[in-house]
Amino acid sequence: MQDAVREFRPYFDVAPVYGNGPSLEDFTDQTPLTVGSPQQVIEKTLAFREYAGDYQRQLFLIDHAGLPLKTVLEQLDMLGEEVVPVLREEFAKGRPAEVPDAPTHGALVAAAAKETVA
Repeated sequence: MQDAVREFRPYFDVAPVYGNGPSLEDFTDQTPLTVGSPQQVIEKTLAFREYAGDYQRQLFLIDHAGLPLKTVLEQLDMLGEEVVPVLREEFAKGRPAEVPDAPTHGALVAAAAKETVA
């Protein structure tokens, strides 16, 4: 986590949207902003269920506050390889029967193929 905080802090500190407001630590404690390891992102995202219930879509803003393209692309890789698969698995556990599966790309392709055959 410390590497992520150290890397993001300079961008957070000068981003106009934060305007000399709370510290990065306070902001991450009080908002959904998550800066840390893939495991920390997973844990914080899973905790959203406590107040939001079961939901199917999660927005990740990773090209935020002027981060360099190299960093954004690295984060995309981590998100796709380490975070999203775990979140999909964990959110599927205990999902009430009335909550449909998330509309993943694979599910949408499969549904389109069914419609073409039918």
